[in-house]
Amino acid sequence: MSQTSCNNAGLLRAYIKEQGEETFRNNPWALTAAIEDFASTGKHLMIFKEPKLKVAREALESLPTKPKLIIEFGTYVGNSAIAWGAILQDIHGSNAAEKGCRVYTFELDPTMVRLSKDLVQLAGLDDIVHVLEGPASESLRKLYYEGKVTASGVDMAFIDHWEKYYLPDLQLCEELGVFHKGSLIIADNTDFPGAPEYLEYVRSGGLGAVRYESEGHKSETKRGPSVVEISTVVEV
Repeated sequence: MSQTSCNNAGLLRAYIKEQGEETFRNNPWALTAAIEDFASTGKHLMIFKEPKLKVAREALESLPTKPKLIIEFGTYVGNSAIAWGAILQDIHGSNAAEKGCRVYTFELDPTMVRLSKDLVQLAGLDDIVHVLEGPASESLRKLYYEGKVTASGVDMAFIDHWEKYYLPDLQLCEELGVFHKGSLIIADNTDFPGAPEYLEYVRSGGLGAVRYESEGHKSETKRGPSVVEISTVVEV
């Protein structure tokens, strides 16, 4: 992580405290809004902002079977992980965790892990959202071997970290067989900085047993249009 990102993480923590943590306790949507407000002050936090989140939420809510299990490659400050947990709670109710709803999110940087865990707990979602420290591939394999992520068990995978890992991440999911027909794979920043190999793979329908239909969804941000790639598993 760059020193700038580390500094911004510390500033975010201070900002939340200044706003009054009780304002956000057990209120995930208020917390994600505050994180986005902070990001809009020019701190350049690499978060999945509301226009893109709206596109992703609509895709999740349109699934014929209510989603329960989400995996996320790239936690950063935990903003999107909190949002996924809140969406599952909105879909399934306050006892979503008891119904088996889980978000597993993977982060390499220990500073970000500590921050995101604290924010997840503040949002009241620590029974749903679980932050795993270490390389994403190792974390996913561990979850699989522990039986926490099972074959055909993943309803959505969200990819938002180093673009060069997008395709290997997807292919690991294929290798483990965690997708089912209808699973969503949502990838950010495929247009900029760009993930051309990943895009070519999903837009060609995939090369293995798992087949995809994929489409870029443009959303308007303060910096201009930005594309979120949403791929749906059509064959496994």
